[in-house]
Amino acid sequence: MPLDLSEMKARWAADLKDSVLPFWLANSLDDLHGGYFTCLDHDGRVYDDTKYSWLQGRAVYMWSRMYLEGLDDDPTMREAALKAAESGAQRLDNSIDPATGLLFFSTTGDFFTRLHLQRKPYAAVFYVQGCLEFWRTGKDTDDSYLRRAESMFEKLEKWIADPSLCGRPPVPAAVAGSTNLADIMCSASLSLDFLKALKGRWEKSSKSEEHYLEIIRRAMKGCERHFDTRSNNRNVFLESCSATGLSSETPAGRHFNPGHSLEVAWFLLLMCDAVGGSETHSKIALDVISGSLNLGWDDQYGGLFYMMDIEGEPLLDATVMADGKLWWPHTEALIACTLAYTITGEAKYLSWLQKVHDYSYSTFVDRNVEGGTEGTGEWFGYCNRDGTLARTSKGGNYKGFFHVPRALLMCIQLVEAWEASK
Repeated sequence: MPLDLSEMKARWAADLKDSVLPFWLANSLDDLHGGYFTCLDHDGRVYDDTKYSWLQGRAVYMWSRMYLEGLDDDPTMREAALKAAESGAQRLDNSIDPATGLLFFSTTGDFFTRLHLQRKPYAAVFYVQGCLEFWRTGKDTDDSYLRRAESMFEKLEKWIADPSLCGRPPVPAAVAGSTNLADIMCSASLSLDFLKALKGRWEKSSKSEEHYLEIIRRAMKGCERHFDTRSNNRNVFLESCSATGLSSETPAGRHFNPGHSLEVAWFLLLMCDAVGGSETHSKIALDVISGSLNLGWDDQYGGLFYMMDIEGEPLLDATVMADGKLWWPHTEALIACTLAYTITGEAKYLSWLQKVHDYSYSTFVDRNVEGGTEGTGEWFGYCNRDGTLARTSKGGNYKGFFHVPRALLMCIQLVEAWEASK
């Protein structure tokens, strides 16, 4: 029998505080050089000490948020979270190339050598996120982390507008005016973070509240462009949109990532709240949650596909198998379903939440490998289509202390707020 909402909330809380947080506290902190190890096998063993800037910023954000919002009933772990946040915050600048201002994707474990430059703007997203959330902890007494966050966000907006500033070729005329769903989400999500951090403290900022609200309004319009209602109203967000609108003529135009579509949908619901409401965009978000689950769910084996071609054409080669089952789309689905249900009360969202929860805990959590203990520690990340483990690791160069704790914390908070309002 599926768990009810209170039972799922209890499971999330136990998972977060008894398994996920202890796993990362015990195995991820680099006491010698600062920052975080992220390449961790199922037993917590470090198999690569390279530092990945996406995951450094994400972990600073998440440890800071846990300190601020998630551990009031556990003072000891709360202080450990703050110490963990400080360890990474002090090293965030080490990935920045002083000559160009660009952020490297990776550095050596001691942070002394920058290794790989992606020529993409996304490392800056998590730098901003980490700096801003650490500023909220109150440990940044001179507001320097706020200044860093604001400065990097300005650069990020320029890099998104003109990718050649990241060292990439100029945008060809043939694709000028096209938009990328990830860029829309990054600008909007960080603007939401600024609104949250600066509420009642705008005198600290070089920008106004209206500045960030306008970015969010533009992002909401951008989401409309990526909303695909063609072919039986499939109601999903697609990754790319040409200057003239959605098109199935290219693989990029047909690319559907169910987890990302769900993530943008729940962010869009938060955007609606930030601007004082929008029935149009709330409906789009809720339709996308339903559409992404219906289209992205694997009816044969369960779980969400990682990537799909919206027209059923073969996908281009990818490092991760497109039909594999990854942890993070399922964490986004948990947030999306919980938020949709607590807003609407519609039974279909609770049913989907139970379905996603059951699949996630039977696939990524409740399993054992040699040397490990069933149902403890961080989630596994990479499974084959049939749910068998593809990798025994619990962390890597893209999987760190972020998606799982964020989803568990947010879902707990959403249910608690919903229960309090009844």
